[in-house]
Amino acid sequence: MDIRVPADSERAAVADRLLRPAYREAEARDPAFSDLAEYAVADEDCSRWLDDDDRTMFVAYDAGPVGSVTGGVTDSPALYTRGKNCYVDGLYVVPERRREGIAGRLLERMKAWGRERGCEHASLSVHVDNEAAISFYEAHGFEPKFHSLRQRL
Repeated sequence: MDIRVPADSERAAVADRLLRPAYREAEARDPAFSDLAEYAVADEDCSRWLDDDDRTMFVAYDAGPVGSVTGGVTDSPALYTRGKNCYVDGLYVVPERRREGIAGRLLERMKAWGRERGCEHASLSVHVDNEAAISFYEAHGFEPKFHSLRQRL
């Protein structure tokens, strides 16, 4: 299995096989909060990660794309002495390839990318009802630090 940044020629396949299904799963989990803008889903081309020096995407390939992780680097506010943060904003593996260790390899690659950029911390958010993902992230060293609350206005 190869884990790497997708080539420009692979962007459409990655969006079709990985990103759009991931968006649909998020929408199904919480339709009120994750109501998709169909024009944005249709226009997905990976550019928000691949055309920004502070963001990236890694894709796991095994006879085609089977998983992806996306995220970026942010500075901590000047108020704090902590260093930069590598955040994960998406992790997805096609359903038929789950529980094979692909997600773990993708997550480790993203954390390595963050360390290469001088990050001291890694962070992510996960839906409160996604018990499998919470267990996965905790097994990979993430600890709950905040409880995020939202309300429709």
